[in-house]
Amino acid sequence: MYLKYASCMTRLPQSGKTTQRVAEVLNDPDSSLSNLLERAGYLMQLETLLTGLLDPDLAAQFQVAAARKNRLILISPSASWATRLRMQAPRLISSLHAAGLQHIEYIDIRVAPLVNLSTGTRSKRPLSAAAKQALGHMARFRSKTGE
Repeated sequence: MYLKYASCMTRLPQSGKTTQRVAEVLNDPDSSLSNLLERAGYLMQLETLLTGLLDPDLAAQFQVAAARKNRLILISPSASWATRLRMQAPRLISSLHAAGLQHIEYIDIRVAPLVNLSTGTRSKRPLSAAAKQALGHMARFRSKTGE
């Protein structure tokens, strides 16, 4: 009885595909995982290149989000940092062209929280003094109205 039950629990691949070693998947140029890793490596190289072109304060305030056709998309944690990056965009494009990346013609900068790659979490900006004051007023108002 036990053997019959155990044989029923065995799962056979239904797709007809065989198992592969990880190295085979990574080295297969047609593999989705291989393509994803190659794309991530390309974006990391772009970020490293751009980081070296900017002053250290500004370099710490962006991440490469995507590269699509002739457009590079960067994210920055605030509008002020994004503005500073936008002012550097023409120089960055010229430097990218000099590095052999002539296909990049535009740099878009979007405001969004940066992701800490080691933890996978987004950075949180501290509340401004005005936001803290407004939250304090709302908390006092709610306590007076009993909500």
